[in-house]
Amino acid sequence: MKQLLGLLLVVVVAVAVTLMAQGNASKVLIFFGQYRIDMSLNFAVVAILLLFLVLYVMMRAWRASSQLPGKFKEYWMNRKQNALLQANTQGLIALITGDEQGAQKALNQASKTGIETDLSYLIRAMSAIQADRYDVAEEILNQEKAKVGEHSHALVVLRGKVALSKQDFSGALSMLEAMDPLAAKLPQVQRLRMLALMGLARWQDALVQYRACVAVSALTNGEKNEALMRIYAGLGESAGQDASKMKEVLSSAKPAELENVGVLRTLATGLQRSGLVTAARTLLEMALNQNYNKDLLPIYHQVAVLEPREALPNVERLLAQQPADLRLLELAADVCEREQLWGKAISRFEAVYAKQPSAHVAGKLERLYEAANQSERAKTWREKLNNHLQNDRQLA
Repeated sequence: MKQLLGLLLVVVVAVAVTLMAQGNASKVLIFFGQYRIDMSLNFAVVAILLLFLVLYVMMRAWRASSQLPGKFKEYWMNRKQNALLQANTQGLIALITGDEQGAQKALNQASKTGIETDLSYLIRAMSAIQADRYDVAEEILNQEKAKVGEHSHALVVLRGKVALSKQDFSGALSMLEAMDPLAAKLPQVQRLRMLALMGLARWQDALVQYRACVAVSALTNGEKNEALMRIYAGLGESAGQDASKMKEVLSSAKPAELENVGVLRTLATGLQRSGLVTAARTLLEMALNQNYNKDLLPIYHQVAVLEPREALPNVERLLAQQPADLRLLELAADVCEREQLWGKAISRFEAVYAKQPSAHVAGKLERLYEAANQSERAKTWREKLNNHLQNDRQLA
């Protein structure tokens, strides 16, 4: 708009000067050395204006032509950036859908632009890791363009996953510990650090790291349960038969961790192995009274028969709450047998046999009737036991 107004102004001035010069017969003489140019004033004015106009147009054209390479370069750069954005978007979609071939195709398209960043390689590497192709992921992450960029933290996380897949726990841990303190607080970094510590059997450090992972929600429920069971199994194994170490492990356990059935079984087994039967029984009884779980009955059965007198009141209370539980009935019968309460033991084993006949229960009843000096009843159960054994042999 400014250029158009300037051109109109020049035309208006030219017309005005021409009109002013009408009727003026003046001449203009221009000398170039020995040459002389003779022209009218009107022609001289118009020639000057035309010369100005030509110079103006030439200057504008020169300026536009000097800007053309930059605009052309900007146009091609925009096209490349759009192509790269589209390729990275396709790579992310392939990552979400688990299409590893689609992710490789997206990386190839990004490479054709010539301006691909480390993000394209990280997307492709993550897709390979998702497909458990860690060798492909390692090859991609070792390329130079994958190492240069603004996503160095993501690069370390992916390389840590590759190292863990190769069971290079020391290498993975050293990479993660070399990160700056702010990056070390990232959820995935803490998760990988916990896995590396578990791989190195540094169970106490792994437990501390597990709690840090739980604080930042870095683990799924399945991962939390599995990691917690592995850590406490490792702590129990490292404690061995040392009662003081097992007491230390038990005292350091948090209430939320003791809600895990696998942890309770592991701790009870470790306490029983180290001779702390009372501690194991108390731990299991507290857990069963707070939240009854059938999965705890086998290990509680092992502990309760070792201290039948102390366990009997709690077993009776549990049986009153769960009268139809066959496992609990059998546990109560075994505890009563250990306390030589033959009548209670017999009645409970007979209740179990009525609901679930087996050679195991028949053998127990035979033994109990013999202990109670009831030979006729013992003979009857011996016959039932023989029938069970004969049927089992026929099935075999």
